[in-house]
Amino acid sequence: MNVDRHKVLQILVNLLQNSKYACDAANQPVKRVTVRIRAAESDRCRVEISDTGIGIPPENMGRIFTQGFTTRKNGHGFGLHSAALAARQMGGTLAAHSEGVGHGATFTLEIPITPSAS
Repeated sequence: MNVDRHKVLQILVNLLQNSKYACDAANQPVKRVTVRIRAAESDRCRVEISDTGIGIPPENMGRIFTQGFTTRKNGHGFGLHSAALAARQMGGTLAAHSEGVGHGATFTLEIPITPSAS
């Protein structure tokens, strides 16, 4: 895979931290973060990070990747914005999905891959 490993790690660490915070804030007996990695197409890799956290209200979905937007008390609103920019710089995408408050969230990172020469 020919991608900027530092950027990929930066994105994944941010998403995993956000999932942890969302699970900690949820009043759920089961707190779970699930990571799925698979081929999206022949030239793309998909990483999905899902959690059983507090979820995302529908009115926030359009702003979730906006610089400075945060719902956390001590948040700064740069994490998801930076992650989306890093994904775009690598020719990929970062998307979010949630059924709303109390239903957790899923973030999907898709990045292009180049098969290694064997």
